[in-house]
Amino acid sequence: MIFRLKADFPVAYLCDQLGVSTSGFYDWSHHLTTPSQRRHEELTVEVMIAFADSNGAAGYRKVTAALNRAAVPVNRKTVAEIMQDLGLISPAAERAFKVRYQRSTRANDPVDLLLRDFSSVTVGTIMVGDITYVHTQEGWLYMATVIDLASRTVLGHATGARMTTQLITRAMNMALATGHVLPGAVFHSDHGTQYRSKRFIKYCGRHGILRSMGAKMQCWDNAAAETFFSKLKGESLNWQTFTTRRTARTAVNDYVEHYNNVRLHQTLGYSTPNERLLELTLAA
Repeated sequence: MIFRLKADFPVAYLCDQLGVSTSGFYDWSHHLTTPSQRRHEELTVEVMIAFADSNGAAGYRKVTAALNRAAVPVNRKTVAEIMQDLGLISPAAERAFKVRYQRSTRANDPVDLLLRDFSSVTVGTIMVGDITYVHTQEGWLYMATVIDLASRTVLGHATGARMTTQLITRAMNMALATGHVLPGAVFHSDHGTQYRSKRFIKYCGRHGILRSMGAKMQCWDNAAAETFFSKLKGESLNWQTFTTRRTARTAVNDYVEHYNNVRLHQTLGYSTPNERLLELTLAA
């Protein structure tokens, strides 16, 4: 079963762990966003909860029906789009859902150059990245990453209040500034709209970066990027409560520093990512 939530847990679960009510969550978010943004955020929460309540078995039609029965007015198209953005799909997902998004694939979407092979021996030749988000009492804090596969070093990362193309280009700018990204480097991501945007396509073209994407709805096709987020949340963020985006940003930055310079990595023979980065750079 593919049950992928980029925030790792339904908001209802997070609220319970934080000792606040779901209605309280809506209260603090109510005055922080525009009406349309607030509506989308509330629907996203409802979709997450309905999908979780079905134990990951419901497709977008059943989620829509469940929400309508609960007096949440929403149409199938909106639910399907939200579920696609979150990466939620049931094992018995309806064929119509799959066909809809297969047909929506753009002609300029790149092929998968990795095919789930996340090994690399040369720094700066193959990188992976993704976007996740962190819950704060001010709203979501989004984070984008650029990770070198040879050393597993987080070469670049960026955080912000919005999940935009600028967020991922800021992360890439940081990676490029290290001087470790080689011409013709591959950058692998999922099918997020930011990574498919014309702006990012042009950005990669200007910097000589080859784009690669796994199949839609297949989180394992970008497992290396997902693994970092799992460590970030499991070892740091899930144990903390953030009142502001600023405090969450500090925690994210502190963990990246720890991950790169202190945390021993099993796949690197219990070296740190930056130790392996230096080793491979000197050997080149």
